[in-house]
Amino acid sequence: MPTLFIYILQASGAMILFYLLYILCFKQETFYRYNRILLLSAFFLSALLPLLPIPALQWAAHTPEEVSNTIVYFNNNVQAPTQSMAAPATHPWWDALVQHSTPILLSIYIVVAIGLLLAHVVPLWKIRRCRLAGSSYRKNNITYVQLPGLTTPFSFMRAIFFDPNAYEHTELQHILKHEEAHVQQYHSIDTLLAAVYCCICWINPFAWWCKKALQLNLEFLADEAALQHSTTPASYQYSLLKIGAHCSPVSVVSHFSKSFLKNRIFMMNKTHSPHVHAWKYLLALPVLALAACLLSATSSSTNTARNKYLVEDMGITYGMVTKLTSDDDLAGMKEILAKKGITVTLPLLKRNQTGEITEIKFDLALQKGSSLSMRSDDSPITPFYFNLSEKENGIGVFPTKHFPQSLIARAEDENNGELKGVTTDTSYKNRFPGGSLAYQKTLSKTIRYPRAAQEKKAIGIVTVQYKIQADGIIKDIEALSSPDQQMTDEVKRVIANLPPFNADPTGKTTRVTLRVAYLLIDRNDQTPQVPGLKDADVIVYGYGVMTK
Repeated sequence: MPTLFIYILQASGAMILFYLLYILCFKQETFYRYNRILLLSAFFLSALLPLLPIPALQWAAHTPEEVSNTIVYFNNNVQAPTQSMAAPATHPWWDALVQHSTPILLSIYIVVAIGLLLAHVVPLWKIRRCRLAGSSYRKNNITYVQLPGLTTPFSFMRAIFFDPNAYEHTELQHILKHEEAHVQQYHSIDTLLAAVYCCICWINPFAWWCKKALQLNLEFLADEAALQHSTTPASYQYSLLKIGAHCSPVSVVSHFSKSFLKNRIFMMNKTHSPHVHAWKYLLALPVLALAACLLSATSSSTNTARNKYLVEDMGITYGMVTKLTSDDDLAGMKEILAKKGITVTLPLLKRNQTGEITEIKFDLALQKGSSLSMRSDDSPITPFYFNLSEKENGIGVFPTKHFPQSLIARAEDENNGELKGVTTDTSYKNRFPGGSLAYQKTLSKTIRYPRAAQEKKAIGIVTVQYKIQADGIIKDIEALSSPDQQMTDEVKRVIANLPPFNADPTGKTTRVTLRVAYLLIDRNDQTPQVPGLKDADVIVYGYGVMTK
């Protein structure tokens, strides 16, 4: 799930919690200043909480596992047709849309957000034109702009716009006192912040409802201030009814209109809430705690204790060392792993003049007496990777199949874009003609267990890396490891004969690592144990070559 969508989802969840709290507990209270703080907090906190590094709702960073690995069965004849658990590929007209749905939806979302922002910028330009067109004077640090023909008076920031000839003296004083309250209490800032939030989180209806509640509460505050200067509240309310016959066309201003008129008059005549009811605002604290616990934007793959070379995912600690890993990074890694009962020692560590690691021996003493060790003497070293959990531990120059993409991206960046044994974009299968299932089916139909390899009883995993260019063409097929040359040639043949992938919409080249496991089944239907079998993309079973 894209990071922006996760953020929008979590921010929307926090907004829902605060809005429901306001509606259920505080909407009918006359503590307008407290309500203003609460509603503004809903916007600020829902925007900030998802950015805080608090353990919370987690999203798996790796791609979901397929229903099953592609499995190829062979009988005595090595050229027998293969079998596959993949369903036949179909090519519906909407297939291309589905494959690229994420960038399409993201583009639509951003376009709508930009459109809404522009729709709020245009009124600001209209306000500027009104200010230039009218005659103005300043009083008490407020600019009064007299604009003949203006249908509805309004205020924005430190300016009040009105038609002095359209109202009687008493009505005009009511208007000015109301708008002065908006100006003096900086209500325009509240309105602008809420508008920007709603433009960004436009898909969340609770954001718009919260904005409406905030605007209504600002009107309550302005009415409250205006009534303090009115000897007869009834005359002020009469002015509301008379002047509120028109609405301002500008959405980001505070205007003296009929908007929320019924609610405003109701709240003006409402008995003030007892001060003892103010204790209810303490309910915001557990709501804040709940939002913080549930809606912070930490994914399931999170950098452990601020170390950029360690990631914990679903109970597994993943780590790596590159040529640019600093002494401080290694020390932090030692400290973090020590808390898990794992001891890191570095019997050998050398660097060149630029600080790159040229030699290293990396030892891990695990719980229950087991250990892992890795030595690299390349100059500088190539990255190596390790994974630690209660069930399984491993270390090597190639990452496991579900190694976090965040670490792989860092390793690629620190190794000048050249890595071995990694897949830089796990969605590449979706760009194969017919989609992911068609990719599996094509492999299962074309790959073979070489006769010569079966005769030698060769088994093991062939690891091959290739690149998919931005235009979908496959190039640079390279074998990284293999137990047998015939197996290597077979896998490279299959990859070379794959049809071109669909072009990448982002224009990038994807590096793909394919692991093919070759296993022989004996007469007792037993298969040998092969290290790393769970990371294989394809498993080919052979039954040996029968002699007549």
